[in-house]
Parts: sequence; C-alpha cells; structure tokens
Amino acid sequence: MSLANCIGKNRVTNILWITHPQANTGLEAVIDGNLAGKNMSRFALAVTLTSALTFPLAAQDVESLSGKRVVFLGDSNTQAGGYINFTTYYLEKLYPKKDFDILGLGLASETLSGLSEDGHAGGKFARPCLFERLDRVLEKAKPEVVFACYGMNDGIYRPLDKNRADAFQKGVTKLIEKCRKAGAKQIYLITPPIYDFAPKKDQFNYDTVLTEFARWEMGLKMDGVTVIDLHSAMRKARAARTTPFSGDKVHPGDDGHLLMAHTVLAALGVKPLNESVAKIKADPMFKLVEQKRALRSAAWMKHIGYTREKTVAPGPLGTIEADVAKIQERIDSLRRMP
Repeated sequence: MSLANCIGKNRVTNILWITHPQANTGLEAVIDGNLAGKNMSRFALAVTLTSALTFPLAAQDVESLSGKRVVFLGDSNTQAGGYINFTTYYLEKLYPKKDFDILGLGLASETLSGLSEDGHAGGKFARPCLFERLDRVLEKAKPEVVFACYGMNDGIYRPLDKNRADAFQKGVTKLIEKCRKAGAKQIYLITPPIYDFAPKKDQFNYDTVLTEFARWEMGLKMDGVTVIDLHSAMRKARAARTTPFSGDKVHPGDDGHLLMAHTVLAALGVKPLNESVAKIKADPMFKLVEQKRALRSAAWMKHIGYTREKTVAPGPLGTIEADVAKIQERIDSLRRMP
C-alpha cells in the first residue's frame, strides 16, 4: 500500500460533495428493472423521502452548470457513465434554451487515497490514483465546474482502519486544494454509492466503511465546499426494495445510476420527470446524449493520459469536439422543437 504519486499542485473555487443524512427534497422517481408492484411503489417512496440535501446550500442552480465546462471525476461507476448520461439528459430536456458542456473522465479502480490491496486485479496492477493525472485533467480540460465521486475503492474493501481513513481524508483535502488552485468556479464532490451487501450475523460489511467516509465528508466546513448525501439516499432506497441495485455489490445497474442522477439533480434544484429507465432509454434524444458522452469521454481520456494496467501516454485530441458538435446539433433539434 502506497501513497506515491498522490500529492501535487494546481486551481477551483466552489466544491460540492454528495452526502447528508437528513435529506428530503421531495425528489420523486419510478425506476424499472427487477421492480414490480408493491416493491416498485416502496422504491418510489424511498426515493421521494431520501433525496439529497446539500450543505452548505450554495449555487444549487442550473446556472452553476449552464454554459460552463463541467468535468466528472471518479472510479468505474463514473467511467461507466450511466448517471452522467441521465443527469445530462434531464438537463438538456428540461432546460432546452441552455447549453451544457459535460465531460466524463472517470477511471475504473481509481482512488484518492493512493492505496491498493495486495493482489488487486489478480496481481496484474495496483489501483490507480487520481493524482497521477489530475494536473493534466485541470490543465487540458480547464473545467469551470468539477464533480468528483470517490470512496468506494479508497478503503480497499477492508475494515475501517485509521491509516486508511487518514489516507482517504488527505486525498479529499488534496483534491480540494488542487481544484481551488486550478481556477474552476465550482466543484461538486460526490460521496460513494453503497456497498450493496446484506451480511449475515457477525459478517463484515464494507458499507460500514463507506458510511464512515460519508460521515466525515459531511463534517467538512470549508468555503466553497458542499456535500450531497448520495450514500444515505441510496441506502434508504435500498432498504425499501427486495432486490439489490448491484449484482456485484459495487457497480449499480441502470436503476441505481438513475437514482444517482436524481440525487445530483436534486442538489441543483432540478426535479426530473417521473419516468422509468425503459422510457428514458427509448427516447432518441437520450440515445444521442449517451453516444456523445461515450465518444467524448474515450477521446479525452486518451488526450489526458492515464495509468492503470498500462500507461496511456497523452495524445492529440483529434476531431472529437467537431464530431460531437454534430451530435449536439441533433440533440438541440429534438429538445428545441417548436
């Protein structure tokens, strides 16, 4: 376990994490996938009752994103991009006169702590640390707004330990400092989703570690730092359903990603429509939003460069911005129809 390559320098001014135990914004959602009848209504009620409350209450407005370069950082759930797709879709759909520039730059296995368990990925490689690439992200993407969702991998799936907790906390603090120095106007930091596991008696539940990470984050009182309670919202929603969000305990399916998106949107003061995953995914505009994010994320990740199982050296961006601008024109034609 090493903290190597996890500390660095750069500029961002307003930071928002996702976590608060007293969340209740009246957010409503009906999400499909392994849910039906009574279980479905219980889930919808749970989402209604457990949506995120931000702290401190600052810049909870679509104007904080509109017309600005927005970057999402995080681990595999962010790299998968589901909640970014849903978030972007609703922003585009509900605010057709506004423009959004949202770029997903998550990396699977990544941490803020710089720690890695022995034998990670079958011993093929240690977990990557955000700080190996963060300076390049800030320099090349020049975000005005940053969302960051970490914690799931930072405790390396072991019981709570002071050294590991300290490493995570130092990583969070370092991220805040570097973002502030990088010159972005706002940063939204998102606490981890739940570790979706129902332990038997005396069985260790890694979610207790994530709960403690979220509790610590909620205690942050720093200018420009806001915390939204994704972890608590997801935990309460999980308690209201019989099926897990995640088949492998770590990676939620579409319904989990939609819940994540609803929580992010609630922090911005946005109330999405009460729609199922199936209905959203059938919308031609969603398909274009999804296509644009995937193409753009892949190109920008190669442009910035990263190290995981191998090192991908930074390369030219190519024509991706012109390519996705054409996709955005098609999105605009759909959302701005008379």
